[in-house]
Amino acid sequence: MSRHPTPIMVQYMTAAVAEQPVSQRIVHFVLHVPKCAGMTIDTHFRAALGEGFLRAPRWRNPLRVLIGERHALRPGDPRLPGLRLVTGHSLGVSLKRRFPDAEIRESVLLRDPVGFHLSLYNFRVARHAAGAGPRPPGFADWYAAQRRNPVSRFLLNHYFELRFPALYRLSSRGRLAFLESHFRGFWFVGDVRQADGLIAGIAGELGVAGQAVRRNVTHAPAVTEAELDPALRARILAGNPLDLALWERWKDRGWRAEGRNPDAPPPDLPADDARTFLREDVTIAARRLLAPVSGASAT
Repeated sequence: MSRHPTPIMVQYMTAAVAEQPVSQRIVHFVLHVPKCAGMTIDTHFRAALGEGFLRAPRWRNPLRVLIGERHALRPGDPRLPGLRLVTGHSLGVSLKRRFPDAEIRESVLLRDPVGFHLSLYNFRVARHAAGAGPRPPGFADWYAAQRRNPVSRFLLNHYFELRFPALYRLSSRGRLAFLESHFRGFWFVGDVRQADGLIAGIAGELGVAGQAVRRNVTHAPAVTEAELDPALRARILAGNPLDLALWERWKDRGWRAEGRNPDAPPPDLPADDARTFLREDVTIAARRLLAPVSGASAT
């Protein structure tokens, strides 16, 4: 989006997206996908909304290593009546039940596989330099230990709360179809570069400042996309076809009501690879349990 929407534009766009009449109360759910401007959104609205902001509290259970995150916000929590925006890695779709009187407006920012892995790697390197984590190996070796299609996996397991066995019944083709069916009802879907526009749109509707300061940005990256070996870049794209298809088909949707990018190429995804995801997740879980300091995967 080339410019920030004004409050009048936001009202127009919201009316175009919503299929149901606007309720008296609106609560924004902003999905915090790793390395997709989540900390910028978090920091901005935490300061702008005060008690109207919540980062969904993490479920403190060791089983989350195996079955994924889930929020820990119980019915009757005194924070619920005043909330206007909820975000965080532990935000899950079941949290909607805590707001029976509200219209929930969901938004998400996505990232292409190359940009995602470079950003995550540079973040790990920066954390090590700050004394907050182990030193990662070279980028190629580090990438070899990462889970494939991490963005779609995060969305399915964290926000949509698909766990064993439901998660592993879905092939790559099935996972894309599931996500797209839900994205059609989202208020906003777009590339991470549209973060400023998303923040401005929500801020305009909520009546708070819309100019955010970028957070969690690596200002001196260890590896840039321009420096990336072309063969490794091609391997990342080939190794994350589901995330690539999701990003290509939804990166430009923004506020439009009609859904995914009509010009995106049709996905060429397998319909018989569900067991591959199960094997990979078992391997990742074992790696984390046996060597939790390795930082093997983002999700």
